Amino acid sequence: MPKVFVHTHDMGKANWENQYFDFGRIPVEGDFFALSSDSPWYQVELIVHTPFKEDLAAEIYGVKVEHEKVKRTKLSMPAKFEF
Repeated sequence: MPKVFVHTHDMGKANWENQYFDFGRIPVEGDFFALSSDSPWYQVELIVHTPFKEDLAAEIYGVKVEHEKVKRTKLSMPAKFEF
């Protein structure tokens, strides 16, 4: 599994958090990811591939997104369900 250095932040803020994770594949720009089952969602803004480092495949930069808003947009769901 590729080791990835993950940099995350809130939209419009420079409150970076930096952690290492093993990914099944290196995310691509635009992908969404979560770092645990209860973490916020992030969208990949930038990928830097690092083939020159033996123990690190890439660095990714992600911005926090509102997962419910993303799901509504991507899944064409109304803001409220009515039965």
